Amino acid sequence: MANLSGANLSRANLSGASLSEANLSGAYLSGAYLSGANLSGANLSQTCLDPNNKPNADVEGFNVDGDEVIGWRTHKSTNVGEQEYLPGQIYTAPWFSTSDTECHPGLYFWPTKEQALKWGDGAPVVQVRAKISDMHRAGSKHRCRQFTVVKKEA
Repeated sequence: MANLSGANLSRANLSGASLSEANLSGAYLSGAYLSGANLSGANLSQTCLDPNNKPNADVEGFNVDGDEVIGWRTHKSTNVGEQEYLPGQIYTAPWFSTSDTECHPGLYFWPTKEQALKWGDGAPVVQVRAKISDMHRAGSKHRCRQFTVVKKEA
């Protein structure tokens, strides 16, 4: 088990790293590249991945419906394997970052169908709903802890 407690891992390329059971308590992870990193069982307290952190709830540009936003994303994940998002299903991010880094763990989606189509290079998209309290804006991107797929469109 790695002890990276308090380490400055800013801008570190941790892509695909096995950090299972690692002690990352207090580590600075903003700017770190975490795509495909295995964080299962890791101590993430006092990091931007701490499950107790509150997202910034910045939903500028989204259609708001009560305490939820409505947005769009590609029907398949562009970064995490072959995950396909199906209507009526609820999806939860295994890890969620409250960092201001644009490409950190979470479920990403866009305020408009046009933005999602552009991001996915024309691939089919799904409409999703998420709680405002689960939303976090980082730069020009939005991610959330959990969303529900409403419908799929071409």
